[in-house]
Amino acid sequence: GALVLSALIYSLTGKGTMTEINYESISKMTFIQIFGNSFKRNIIYFLAVIFLTYIGQGNLIMILFGFISVYYGLSVIYIIRTVGMEFKYFMLTFTDYFIFFPILLYFTFISSSISKYTKKAKNIETISRKFDIIIAGYIRVSLFYLMIITAYSFVYSFYILILSRLMVR
Repeated sequence: GALVLSALIYSLTGKGTMTEINYESISKMTFIQIFGNSFKRNIIYFLAVIFLTYIGQGNLIMILFGFISVYYGLSVIYIIRTVGMEFKYFMLTFTDYFIFFPILLYFTFISSSISKYTKKAKNIETISRKFDIIIAGYIRVSLFYLMIITAYSFVYSFYILILSRLMVR
C-alpha cells in the first residue's frame, strides 16, 4: 500500500526534479555534523513511538509508520529511477533500507502490540501491577532499541564520512 501511494506521489510531483546530489557539500561536513543529522533523523521516530505507546495510541503509531513507509517508498522509487545514472546515491542510502528500516519495523510492531495492552490496562486498576511490569519491560526494550539506533547512527556517520570523501575524488 505504501509503495503504491509513494508511486502516486512520485508521479504527481513531476517524477522527481532532483537529478544531482551535492556530494561535495556532504564531504565537507565533519563527523559530528553527519552524526548529529543522522541521529536526529533516526531518534525522532523512536521517541514519538515510545511516547505514543505509553499513552496507548496504537492507531497513531500505525499512522506514523505509514508516513515513514511512504517516505521509504519514495526513496526506493527514486533509487530505482536513478540507480543506472547514479550508483553513488544507492551507496549512501542502502544501509537505511537493509538495516535501519527492519529495526524500525520490529520496534513499531512491538510498540503497537504493547500500546493495545496499555490502553486497556490503564482503565482497569486491578491489574496495575501487571501493567507496571509490562511498562518496565517495554522501557528496557525501548532503551535497547535506542542504543541500537545510536550505534547505527554512529557507524552510519563514519560510513557516510568515508564514502563521501571517496566520491569527490
